Amino acid sequence: MNRSCGHEQADHSLAYTLSLPVVPWAAIGVVSVVLMVVVSAQWVAAGITSLDPGSDPLPTSKLVLMRILEWGQFAALLYLLARFVVRPLLRSQELGFDGLFILAALALNFWDPLDNYLNFAFQYNAHFINVRSWGEFIPGWSSGPDVWAVPILFVTGAYTWAFFGAATLGCWIIDRLGEREPSMPIIARFAVVFLANAAISGVSELIFLQTSSIANIGTPDALTLWSERYNGWPIYNPIFFGLAWTAVAWLRWSRDERGLSAVERGVDQLPLVGRSSSAVRFLAIFAFTQVSYILLYFVPWNLFALFHDPWPPLPSWFPVP
Repeated sequence: MNRSCGHEQADHSLAYTLSLPVVPWAAIGVVSVVLMVVVSAQWVAAGITSLDPGSDPLPTSKLVLMRILEWGQFAALLYLLARFVVRPLLRSQELGFDGLFILAALALNFWDPLDNYLNFAFQYNAHFINVRSWGEFIPGWSSGPDVWAVPILFVTGAYTWAFFGAATLGCWIIDRLGEREPSMPIIARFAVVFLANAAISGVSELIFLQTSSIANIGTPDALTLWSERYNGWPIYNPIFFGLAWTAVAWLRWSRDERGLSAVERGVDQLPLVGRSSSAVRFLAIFAFTQVSYILLYFVPWNLFALFHDPWPPLPSWFPVP
């Protein structure tokens, strides 16, 4: 009888642990990190190379603007890391949600090649400081040899400021609307957040397109403005980014009085302290961020890319397979 009671108590403890929101999200994070390590190891073993921009001329004015965007966004990354990650660590403090989220946004860069998962549909300008992508080592890759130029400084900075900015701006909008219109339903406030994020995404992408920093080359002409040129703009992109950024805004908004977001709930019930607790929180935050990003942006982007029209004429600094 005592042995049976002991087993029942252990089973209840295990069931309770598994019911904590942080546990399944952190488990997804662990699987993701393992996949990232395996893919990265294969990429490194194959040899890290860069892509040459070729001989086609690029106007000096655009090259200058590209360098400003490249180094400006990388500077934003360094500032955010210094303020929300390095400074707390130097003070022997645990990282708060913002610090862990910034690290998660930085780790999201691993999934950036998914733009070309099913078809080669997107490219960065090879004049950026770049490395050849690791995309072809991601399981299920089906768009052939990956000649995607990953602009290391440009894209790591862009991911970090964009996702962190969307999350903080979203929370600010929700708080301000709550103060001015207390009766406004929370779903309506998030709708405003979505519109703001979609607008910021659209403006940012148009800037990147007009400076020849990026090219959307595998999109349906009927849903793409200026589809005859390499700087065509698919009108659905702001919708997808708006949804993904609103999801992370919700995550940040969901924090409780202890600073734990919805996916971190229960971490204080686990036998963890200090950095081990922070690691589990990071895994959960990263898992939610990547899952929402993949489902709300990459999946619909790839579905639309299946119905792409012929590529527009491309200069050599947008290499294609």
